[in-house]
Amino acid sequence: MTCSKPSHPKQIALVSLCFGLGFGASCAGTANADSWLLGEGWVMLGATDGLDHSSKDEALTFGGNGTWSTHGDGLGLSFGAFGNLGRLHETYAAVTWQTVQGDRFSVGNPRPAYDLFARPALTDVFLSAALERSEVGLSRATDGTITEPKYLPLGASYTRNGAAMSLHYVENYDTYILGVSGRMDLSDMSVDAALELVDGDTTKANAKLQLNRDLGPGAASASLFYSGANAAGTELELAYRHPVGGRVTLSEIVSVPLSEPDQALVALGAQVGLGGAWSLNAAASYADTQSAFMAGLRLEF
Repeated sequence: MTCSKPSHPKQIALVSLCFGLGFGASCAGTANADSWLLGEGWVMLGATDGLDHSSKDEALTFGGNGTWSTHGDGLGLSFGAFGNLGRLHETYAAVTWQTVQGDRFSVGNPRPAYDLFARPALTDVFLSAALERSEVGLSRATDGTITEPKYLPLGASYTRNGAAMSLHYVENYDTYILGVSGRMDLSDMSVDAALELVDGDTTKANAKLQLNRDLGPGAASASLFYSGANAAGTELELAYRHPVGGRVTLSEIVSVPLSEPDQALVALGAQVGLGGAWSLNAAASYADTQSAFMAGLRLEF
């Protein structure tokens, strides 16, 4: 399922600042272990072809998925971004307070709890394709920002090791978004789960469940995404990521809408390590007679 995404010109400078500052902080942090700003995620410069937006302003992309935070107990800051510089992205910024036990409270526009666990594998393998179908497996706050004009969530969150809760309010749409999520580690697998209630004109819900397990030389996941609050159906995603040789990692993904199995998406990805945190990435996807391709240079931190 694809749709036309609106332009967000006022947010382009902000997402550029987030990725730019984060990129610099990540490089500095790699060289200096005592960096005051800690990052987690990745950024990539790449090119796409075959997607709805690729004939416009985003055939050449710079984006990724990252969060950068001050570390240590007490008052701090956190900011981040998910998506591509241009129209398809969401940015995050919050004032934080961290306790000695590691609990963190955030106020501003923190990342929704729903997006912290059970993420679609496609968001890491083929970001541009995932943004074209942001209604699948992502928070209503994220999907709304990408698909709706002037959709600006503000709120608060609480996170601790393996669990999160957040509440956002979108003034222009008079909508509240409450999310909870977490992870349980079992003897031979881990289970991620998330639930989101969206109260606007009516009350709707998003929910997802993901099983993760080592399988052979790689890692497999099976995810079920119910996206009623995002006006989408239920979708099953199966993914397997595994090494081939010393430098190459392959990913295979199949995502099947349960109500329309013939509209399934198939994606293949390859990551070639260049040494350190750098890699070359390529991916291809096929869905509903539409093929898409991506290649880029990626930095992980």
